[in-house]
Amino acid sequence: MNSKLKLSTKLSSNGTTQLAEYFATPPFKVMTLPNYSGSWLKGLNAMQMSSSPGVLAGDRLDIQISLAKSTALSLNTQAFTRVQAMNEGDSAEQITHIQLAAQSRLFYLPHPLVLHKDSAFKQKTLIEMQENSELIYGEIVAIGRVLNEERFAFRHFSSHLKIDVLQNGKGKRPLVSDCIQWLPSQMNLTALSQMENYSHQGSLTYLNLSKSAVELKGILQTIHAQIAEEKSMLVGASLLNESGIMVRVLGHRAEQIQDLFQDLAKHFQSADE
Repeated sequence: MNSKLKLSTKLSSNGTTQLAEYFATPPFKVMTLPNYSGSWLKGLNAMQMSSSPGVLAGDRLDIQISLAKSTALSLNTQAFTRVQAMNEGDSAEQITHIQLAAQSRLFYLPHPLVLHKDSAFKQKTLIEMQENSELIYGEIVAIGRVLNEERFAFRHFSSHLKIDVLQNGKGKRPLVSDCIQWLPSQMNLTALSQMENYSHQGSLTYLNLSKSAVELKGILQTIHAQIAEEKSMLVGASLLNESGIMVRVLGHRAEQIQDLFQDLAKHFQSADE
């Protein structure tokens, strides 16, 4: 199935973010929600939904998100995405393209991705940011249904994240390039510095093009104080080379990582006030 989700935002006359364009083919759907505590003032809160039982062999998912100048969007998903079992040689893929105009802000945290036995999935995320825009973007992946004895029973998983900043007629400048490549039949993914005995991996990327290096270091110190209290997960946070912070997590439960990322997102958002 070829499925597409396309949405964009606009600014109303009173400065509130609204949906401008919205197009979806099955199984995608988007529902707007009331703003919750901690979300951006006058921002739009929305949920990305799917009527499918999961990602099936041959699926091609195309997600396009475009934020207009000075708009703010918090986008979550409805439930876990399950990549179902596939025949040898079959695979599925997802391509996500996000554009952030000047002074726009996006928080996008999809539910965890669960890799079922014999599945093969490739995802590619391209994000383009303009001046003074802000991004909080998370990914969480489960290595299989552990209780079903499916640890690393999938065939292939790859995830490529590329984030660029657009420079007023001067082309693009790369900010982040991140790649995960898992081939359980060819790699020892339980080795030291790999997944070891953990079953879930998460990454949270925070980029704020209006923050100075000194401001970001202050935010990072707050994050370090919070994650120091985490005992059931392995968590690390560091400054990116430019304009941001990345948090990496290894854990045993998806909900714990998701809750941590939600809490960290509130810290990032409160830093704007």
